[in-house]
Amino acid sequence: MISIREFRAALLTAIMICLWVSPAAAEESRGESDSRSKAARSSAAWRANTGFIPGFALVLVVPPEGPLGGGAIVHGRYGIPAGPVVLAPGAQMGGFVVQRQFIGNLMGTFRVTLPFGPLAPYVKGGLGPGIITNPREVGLAWMGGGGLMIHFGRVFAFGADASYQAITGTDFGMLTIGPAIRIGW
Repeated sequence: MISIREFRAALLTAIMICLWVSPAAAEESRGESDSRSKAARSSAAWRANTGFIPGFALVLVVPPEGPLGGGAIVHGRYGIPAGPVVLAPGAQMGGFVVQRQFIGNLMGTFRVTLPFGPLAPYVKGGLGPGIITNPREVGLAWMGGGGLMIHFGRVFAFGADASYQAITGTDFGMLTIGPAIRIGW
């Protein structure tokens, strides 16, 4: 199993790559014609990641020991074009039931997407209050992860997402890896 230290190192590496690629892509795009720049910004991935984007996810939780759990995440973000990337501040509220415990969090989130053509790789992170019941424990909930989406217009996309969520001061930590499907407007 991946350790928290290894996960943090991988997340930091992914963020650094996105930050390194962004100036390089911006420098390269300065030489492009206006029509080519407009074509890039009119791609399915670009259009699907700008503006307000709401979302909902059902989660199956597989703990190391004990019965399966489940939960749901409601989130929203607002994609703002910034050179070759889309910056998206947002929020997420999650609730999970695992081994007779309720785990909840409310996080401010931030996502950086690098859309090109139909592809949209991204990294994401979040911070906010978290709570576990039975026994009651509270702490700072944090999340980091990333993924890749393939867009077929603004309405439909699929891909893969991986993230790690934890609440400081507790034993709670959850790695999620799975398919992602977007059906929207």
